[in-house]
Amino acid sequence: MGATGRKSTSAPASRSDIEAAAFPMRDYIGAMALEMARMARDEGDARLAELLEQVAQAAGRSPA
Repeated sequence: MGATGRKSTSAPASRSDIEAAAFPMRDYIGAMALEMARMARDEGDARLAELLEQVAQAAGRSPA
């Protein structure tokens, strides 16, 4: 019985929440778009990869 501390009502931040907070929004979106472009290209979808690279450029990141 003797718990004297109060429990926090907020859930711990997830890893993606922490990572998203560490980057400005456009940088985060650009990085994610480049990663998704890589995944699309690995799956053989060159058109989707190109579109995602355009999203990254619009967000201020250039494809590697």
